[in-house]
Amino acid sequence: MSNAAQWGLPPDFAPARYAIPDEAKNVVRGLLQPNEPVIISIGNEGDTIALVATPYRVLVIKTSALGAGAAGANVREFPYEGIERIVMRPQTINLTLALHYRTSNGRTVEVGRRARMAKPAVDNLMAFELAAGEEVYAALQKVWEFKREQAVSE
Repeated sequence: MSNAAQWGLPPDFAPARYAIPDEAKNVVRGLLQPNEPVIISIGNEGDTIALVATPYRVLVIKTSALGAGAAGANVREFPYEGIERIVMRPQTINLTLALHYRTSNGRTVEVGRRARMAKPAVDNLMAFELAAGEEVYAALQKVWEFKREQAVSE
C-alpha cells in the first residue's frame, strides 16, 4: 500500500514542503499526533504566517506581530470538511491564499450541521513567494477536492 493510499490522499499526490519559521515549527510539533505527517508547508515572506497541512487538517500559524497570543503564536485549525473554498490571488511578485469557512464565534471552524447555521468567514494568508505558493495551492486544492469527493461518496 502506498503512503498516499495509507493516508487517504489522491493516488498521484506529491508533497509540497517549503521552509516555515522555527517559531511555527515549535508550535506545530506540539499539535501533531504521532505518525501525522506534514504533507504541505509554506511560510510567508515576512515569516509571520505559516500554513501546514496534514492528511487530516490544515493548520494556520500566525506568529510575531500578527496578533499572536500570550504563547507567541495564534493557531487556527481547518478540518478539510470545514473548508468551503480555497482561493489563490496572484499578484506581481507574490500571492495571497484565502481559506473560506464558516464560524459561529469568529474562531472555530465549524463542520456538519453547525456549519450550515454559522456565518461565512475568510482567512487571508498574505505574501507567499509566487512559484512556491502556486505549488502549495495546487497540492492543497488537490487534497481538499479528493477529501470532498470521498465525503460525498460515503
